[in-house]
Amino acid sequence: MSGRLALCPTPLGNLEDVTLRVLRCLRECDVIFAEDTRVSVALLRHYEIVKPMRSFHERVEAQRLRELGRLLAEGKSVAVITDAGMPGISDPGVELVRVARESGASVEVLPGPSALLGALVLSAFDVSRFRFDGFPPRKPAARRAYLETLREETAVTVWYEAPTRVRALLADVASFFPQRRIFALREYTKKFEEHLLGTASDALVALSDPPRGEFVVVLDGVREIARTETPQGIVDAMQMLIESGVRPRMAVDALVAATGLPKNELYALAQSIAGRSLEGRDRN
Repeated sequence: MSGRLALCPTPLGNLEDVTLRVLRCLRECDVIFAEDTRVSVALLRHYEIVKPMRSFHERVEAQRLRELGRLLAEGKSVAVITDAGMPGISDPGVELVRVARESGASVEVLPGPSALLGALVLSAFDVSRFRFDGFPPRKPAARRAYLETLREETAVTVWYEAPTRVRALLADVASFFPQRRIFALREYTKKFEEHLLGTASDALVALSDPPRGEFVVVLDGVREIARTETPQGIVDAMQMLIESGVRPRMAVDALVAATGLPKNELYALAQSIAGRSLEGRDRN
C-alpha cells in the first residue's frame, strides 16, 4: 500500500482564510505534521479538529522523515502544516515531498494563503518576472555581498525577513539602492497589517521602533530605459565628479547607486570623460 502526503497552507493571521478543502483534509488525515504543534493547535481547536500531531522542524527533521516513510508504507494519510502559509517555502517541508515521492506515495499541494504572492500584487510593481530569495543573509558582510549581486537585476526581488533584522536589511538596501523602490508588507492579513511603499530610507523612517511582526520586502528591479545614449544629466554628473578630482571608479560606484544604471555603461562613460580631461590638460 502507498499512502498520501498533503501539504496544507494555513492562515497567515485571519483564521477565515483557511479553505474548505484544507479543513476536509485535516479532518480526514491520519496524522498531522506541524512546524510547531503549540501554534497549530489554535487553528485545530477553532475548527474542532482532533488528530494525532507530530512536530516537524529542523531539530527533529531526520527522525520525522523516517517516521513519514513508515506511515506512508502503511498506507496512512499525512497532512503537513506550518505556523502560517504554504509548507515547503523557507522551511524543511520540501524534504517530506522527496521522501513521499521516493516511497511511491501520492503527493498533493493544496492552494491557500501566501504572503509572498500577496506582497507582489500589493506592490504594484511589474511582477511579470520576479525572484524569491527567501531570507537574506543574516551576517552584515554576507548580506552586503549578496546585495552587490543585485546591482543590475531587472526582475523584482522578494524576501521574507524577521522583525529583529528588518532594519539592518533596509539600511543596507538604502545604501546600495537609494533610488530603487521597495514595498514592505508587515503582518499580512492581521489586525495591524501595514504597507510601506517608497525608498528603503522612506520605510526606515516610517517603521515602528522596535519593528513588530513578520515582513515581506519587495525590491523593484532596475528599470530598462529605452535609449541610444546615456542621458545628458548622467553625463554631466559624471563629468562634474571626475573634474572635481573623484577617481573614475568611485564616480561610477556613486552613480550606479544613485541611478541603478548598468555599471559597465557608466564605467565606459567615466573612462571616456577621464580620457578627454587628460587630453585637455596635455594640450594646455
